[in-house]
Amino acid sequence: MLSVFWNVVTVLSTAIEWIVLKLVLDEISNQKVNKIKINTSFIIAALIIIVLTIIDFEMNLKLLIGIVISYIVYVYNYDVSGKKALFVILIYYLLLMGFDIIGISLVGFLNNTKDMGSIIGNNIYGLELIILSKFMLTLIVPIIKIFKIDLSNLKKDYLDLVVPISTNIISIVVIFGYILMDKNTSHIEHILIIVLSIVFLFSNISIIKVVGRLMNESKLEAENEIIKEKMDMQYKYYSRIQESQEKTRSLYHDMNNHILCIKNMYENNETTNSYIKDIEDKIKSCGNTFSTKNMILDVILEEEKSICEKNNIEFEVDLDFEKCSFVEATDLCSIFSNILDNAIEACKKIESSDIKRKIKLRGAIVNKYFVIRCENTKVNPINIDKDNIITDKKDSFLHGIGISSIRNSVEKYNGNVEIKTEENRFVMIIYIPINID
Repeated sequence: MLSVFWNVVTVLSTAIEWIVLKLVLDEISNQKVNKIKINTSFIIAALIIIVLTIIDFEMNLKLLIGIVISYIVYVYNYDVSGKKALFVILIYYLLLMGFDIIGISLVGFLNNTKDMGSIIGNNIYGLELIILSKFMLTLIVPIIKIFKIDLSNLKKDYLDLVVPISTNIISIVVIFGYILMDKNTSHIEHILIIVLSIVFLFSNISIIKVVGRLMNESKLEAENEIIKEKMDMQYKYYSRIQESQEKTRSLYHDMNNHILCIKNMYENNETTNSYIKDIEDKIKSCGNTFSTKNMILDVILEEEKSICEKNNIEFEVDLDFEKCSFVEATDLCSIFSNILDNAIEACKKIESSDIKRKIKLRGAIVNKYFVIRCENTKVNPINIDKDNIITDKKDSFLHGIGISSIRNSVEKYNGNVEIKTEENRFVMIIYIPINID
């Protein structure tokens, strides 16, 4: 009867370990197979470990087998690289062992147990250990949900971090292997074991903190690099168009003078006048539609207008950018091209005739701020989390760059970006402080 009880305890404790692992993996990675396959693979993995525990398989070999099986289950069921999978599994087992160590230390100290090996046996100490360590293990899931740990941007650092994590696991196995063999542990040794457990705990926490910092730095570095490259490309692109338009304007001016001369020469020729008028109309169509007092901005608006015309999008602009001459050309490109690209993309998704494809771009001075307001119609749902747009595209990192690029450029001038969204309307408002003489 007693053996049945401990077999049940083994099943429950092992099940908790694998349930927690599944919840962790679900939180940080996307599933690539159906739930039946995932649940089946976790159940099979847990059963293997349960059998090894019941037959009293060698502890360290069982640990190694558990790590290997966990790695295989992770890679098979989730959309994850081999490096990331190894990193996550090692971190999990590091925490799993860390909680076991703390549990052993506390149970031994509270019960003043001299034989530390007896704590992992089938007795009251072992039961206390299982309850305490598994309770601490379950706390991992809410912690991950609260802090929303994202490993998607940690690329090159996985293998570098695997080395200290593996070393820490091996150290725990070796050191506490000797401790558990001690049959006569004194009170002072109990205290030393607790201190050692706390040191290992803080060591694990330090590794996780380093990982978090590296992830944030890696993400920011990659994002800033992409933003910079995108801004440079936008600026070069619009600069080339500006040069082309300047040549066109020069030709436009010359052609007007030539036509004026021809009209004076053939003033009474009806056929010639009709021909000249036709040429004048065509030349006028090549002139600038916009006059924002900023040549680069005029070029951007002309380009975006042509895209709107091709996609049957109504494009309204009322903008005088003269008071914002202090805004650098690269930032100007970043702000307006990204705003309008996003607005056009949203409009292109509208297929219903009930909703008109429309973009309104306005700019005005309000209380020592230059306020830019871009409003567009839309049909796609938009999720906003802490002023950031959660994209509906697969590559959320790259497609979130546009908004980040706008914010970075605006914040350089102590400005602010505000986003408002309704069912069929999206509004972005930008506030840039200006000096009014």
